[in-house]
Amino acid sequence: MVLYYADRDREFGTRVRLFPQAPFLAGFAEPEIVWLSPPAGSIAPGPADDRMYVIDAIDKDEPYAFPYLPPYYGPTRAPVEPDENGHFAHFAPGSREFLAVHMYGSVRRVLDIFESYLGRRIEWPFRLDYPRLEIIPLINWDNAQSGYGYVEFGRFSSAEGVIHPYGLNFDVIAHEIGHTIVFSLVGFPTSGEMPLAFRAFHEACADVTALIGLLHFDSVLDRLLRSCRGNIYTLNELNRLAEVSETKQIRIASNDAKMWEVRPEPHDLSRPLTGACFDIIVYLYAAELEYRGLIPPDLWMRAFETKTNEQWADQVSETFARRYENRHFAFKAALMEARDIFGHCLVSAWQAMSPNQLTFETFGGALQDAIRTIAGERHLDEISSIFQWRGIDVSVRAPEFR
Repeated sequence: MVLYYADRDREFGTRVRLFPQAPFLAGFAEPEIVWLSPPAGSIAPGPADDRMYVIDAIDKDEPYAFPYLPPYYGPTRAPVEPDENGHFAHFAPGSREFLAVHMYGSVRRVLDIFESYLGRRIEWPFRLDYPRLEIIPLINWDNAQSGYGYVEFGRFSSAEGVIHPYGLNFDVIAHEIGHTIVFSLVGFPTSGEMPLAFRAFHEACADVTALIGLLHFDSVLDRLLRSCRGNIYTLNELNRLAEVSETKQIRIASNDAKMWEVRPEPHDLSRPLTGACFDIIVYLYAAELEYRGLIPPDLWMRAFETKTNEQWADQVSETFARRYENRHFAFKAALMEARDIFGHCLVSAWQAMSPNQLTFETFGGALQDAIRTIAGERHLDEISSIFQWRGIDVSVRAPEFR
């Protein structure tokens, strides 16, 4: 019997523990058990597999920059070993071993999620030069980056002088691996140059990758819905990206940014597209709630209008709270359905994009086409309105050439 259960356990995958949000934030001090797709026992010390490997560099003072690229040849710590059953969930969260596993597990988790939406393996965009992704969990640098064949993470100091590795922040890891996935599915401009619109598109899609990744943690779904009583338009764990304190985050997904208000800089220019994607996820969630008879038909529109007219805010929140009472798991099921509809449509839109003629308008149009194919016509008017409100006219598309 022991062997039977051991075999079944292997089939389920490999256990790790991940922090859904930075561990210094209230409510996220304990990591959550996550199952990764490789069978238990198939992940080598490092951790390492056929797609990626962790190299825990000792005193790496400079981030990679062309022409200095992987592999890393400097001194390293010993590879992290699995337990006797092939899992990596036994390390203490404050240990260096846990940091290495957290980096590996977060990258693999994001890859698992988006390969499930795509329905096939996502090939690395650098596969002709590097068959595997190199992961460096901690260097002496106040930033994090993904590049050609690698991801590497630094650390930052809190106001109290405490050092926090970025590698313990799932948001940041998912954002960086999101860039790699987008390059895999969209490609590189043939000119070799990356125009401003292309870079801004990348930043928005990397942020949305982090959002989708967060929505795959049970603890995030439960905490999110209970804290806002079903109305996820309120500021919460989902729409605050890459938090570095209880009150500060690098970007906010639920924003009011319009195209005519932002600066011509990739991160700021990305905000209207990030915000539109967040609004679409919320709309699909509300549409699922309405379809299931959990909220009245006009509640979505009133919720959306609170972005510009706060007089509805209290009434909308009160209605959500009343409908949410005793229906937590019904609301959770609707949010998971919206998450998966959007995730499928997102990867479909990415595959339809041309890196040479990429604009926010062509992406919006490709996303609409995907939603029409996957979820039908009933959502198109609302989604067009969401893009229009941001100043993204999806009725006008630039020609695409692949």
